[in-house]
Amino acid sequence: MDRRQLCEALDAAGVPAGLYEIAGCPGSPDVPRPEDRLYLERQAGEWVVGVRQRGARTVWARFADEDQACRRLYAELTDPGPHPVPPSPEEARHILRAGDSEGSVREPD
Repeated sequence: MDRRQLCEALDAAGVPAGLYEIAGCPGSPDVPRPEDRLYLERQAGEWVVGVRQRGARTVWARFADEDQACRRLYAELTDPGPHPVPPSPEEARHILRAGDSEGSVREPD
């Protein structure tokens, strides 16, 4: 994957252009970029993936190859995170008990 393909893949995945900065890949002009965003660029012969926060860039990873860097940035921007785990029946009772000001226990649905 190269930067152009990455931009197309992020667009297809519905990732807002304002969340990332990719050298050579223009963002959508109608989407304001937040100050904090992920980036991909070439530095001293390496591909760099990192985060820009308050104007400062922090490198997360360096790659010798554009494909690996693009795949890393894609994964960072499309990872939904861990799936929520429902509480156990005991945890649910504890949560319901703590939220009830009168101290009675409601049974979870």
